[in-house]
Amino acid sequence: MTDQVMRAGAAPAAPARKRTTSIAALAACWVLAATYLQLIRGPGYRAPAVLWAEDGAVFLNQALRHSLWHNLFAPHAGYLQVIGRILAQPAAHLPLSWAALWFAAVAAVVVSLISVLVWFASARVVRSRWARALLTALVPLLPQAGYEVNAAVNDLHWYLACAAFWVLLAAPATLRGQLGAAAVVVLAALSDPLTALVLPAAVFGYLAVRRRIALLAPTAMVLALAVQGWVRWAHPDMYRVSPTVVGELSQIYALRVVLSAFTGDRMLGAVYPTWGMAVVVVAVLAFAAGFAGLLTRVPHRTGVLAVVTMLISIAYLVVPVGLRGTEGFLGRDGFGLGGSRYTIVPLLLLWAAVIVLLDAAVPAAPRTARPPVVWVALSCFLGAQLLGDWAAPSVRTGGPTWAEGLRAAAASCALPPAQRAPQPVSPIGENHGAGSVPLVPGPDERTVAIAPLNPAGPPEFSVVVPCSAVRG
Repeated sequence: MTDQVMRAGAAPAAPARKRTTSIAALAACWVLAATYLQLIRGPGYRAPAVLWAEDGAVFLNQALRHSLWHNLFAPHAGYLQVIGRILAQPAAHLPLSWAALWFAAVAAVVVSLISVLVWFASARVVRSRWARALLTALVPLLPQAGYEVNAAVNDLHWYLACAAFWVLLAAPATLRGQLGAAAVVVLAALSDPLTALVLPAAVFGYLAVRRRIALLAPTAMVLALAVQGWVRWAHPDMYRVSPTVVGELSQIYALRVVLSAFTGDRMLGAVYPTWGMAVVVVAVLAFAAGFAGLLTRVPHRTGVLAVVTMLISIAYLVVPVGLRGTEGFLGRDGFGLGGSRYTIVPLLLLWAAVIVLLDAAVPAAPRTARPPVVWVALSCFLGAQLLGDWAAPSVRTGGPTWAEGLRAAAASCALPPAQRAPQPVSPIGENHGAGSVPLVPGPDERTVAIAPLNPAGPPEFSVVVPCSAVRG
């Protein structure tokens, strides 16, 4: 009798374990596929061959010279960037030739994992699996991500802000879930103080759970932001490229987010210089009309959520670009995609707001039925945009490759010291105070230039490597 009871009790557990195993296997397959797609994106030299900007000049340089404990609390540009420090430190213990591949691969894996988090978190916000699939796929495959932020550790804080938004919005109702959510939001907040802009999502999360446990993750995030605030106060260092013209901020959002959502960045470079602000106004009016129309077809709470999500999207461009300066975004002559990193969170949240509205407005279909036309149409629209942007040149397209830089360093190190050419000083490389300061190479060290190159003079970004690491 006891054996029968045990077998009866174990029977329901077997399907549950099988389902968990299947979900884990599917998630792992998606992570591998999404990571691979990020690594092969773009023409010319791709991410695994080219070490990018601060990934090398700040994170690798300092990982080679200091411990993780020292680097974790070393600010760059006036604030902590914990995700970059954690991922950079292992590179100091790997063969130096692996550095470019390591940084690109770990960045791509983190973005893929964040997309898995969005799949599970969005289940508590939208009904349709197609809506969840689109929200998930947009994280690693956003068309506009190819130019500047794809597979770059230095830009992971934008994606962590997206992750923080979703775990606050879809607040877990259990202690274990809240601890996991707290880990996500603390990592996001300790990597970028601008993550504070997604905190309004926590209101919706709390109202859905209506238990004090739902306050654990937001409270942890506020404490992490307080640490960032203290670092900012103790080490003031404002990154500013140009003055800020307040009136231009709305135009920049309309151009680089709303119009780009219609065209993709590659077509943006053809449409805007030709038609100017007229086409931007048309795009904004079309988007506003469609958004307002959807608001009239959804429940009040869904409408409020979509509006708040759009406000966060706008804030996530206005605040960082306002701190940076508005120069270089609106000029039609020589229009470029520089600063596209500022559009990643705004675009992801714009599409989140649209998809949430569509999910509520479109009647739910049985799982076995064909997907509603709206999801097929939106998938095709975004897929075509992605394919159009896939082969567009990126900041890494022209190199230089990390391998050729190391070969040049090895050739120089093979010469007698008296015959070695003088090495340029790396403009940013060592930590001091609020940020990173020039790193002067020693007698037995070489400066390896990394992307993007400065055509007008010495490299703006470089890694100072010891000859002992490149000989042979």
